[in-house]
Amino acid sequence: MRLSLGRTDRIVYTGMMAIYTLGQSGTGTSMLFWILALIAVALLGGLIIFTIRRRMLSHDDSISIGSSGLMDYIRQLHESGEIDDDEFSRARSAILRQVQEDVDNRKESKTKPNPLDLGDLDIDP
Repeated sequence: MRLSLGRTDRIVYTGMMAIYTLGQSGTGTSMLFWILALIAVALLGGLIIFTIRRRMLSHDDSISIGSSGLMDYIRQLHESGEIDDDEFSRARSAILRQVQEDVDNRKESKTKPNPLDLGDLDIDP
């Protein structure tokens, strides 16, 4: 009985045979060790990067990202005297300008036709 292998199966089989052959020879053992060490270092580096990225992207509950939470935070800074009137008015204007841009972008995206919507087109084959 002959087993028919697909392309992927042949590649995996060839790789497994190469690793087996390396493991059988004296120099192959050290090469196999360094290949496995390199794979372990790559996985460990990926895990470290994933952990750091997750911590950097996690939300800080002390300051809300939303415009109302940010405005409350700016107002608290102003009331406590950490920022003066000029800094407060500039920050307030920047927040209001950003909120207005967001509202305009949402309105614009709702009024734009969907290019994938072909409902009104009459296409004759």
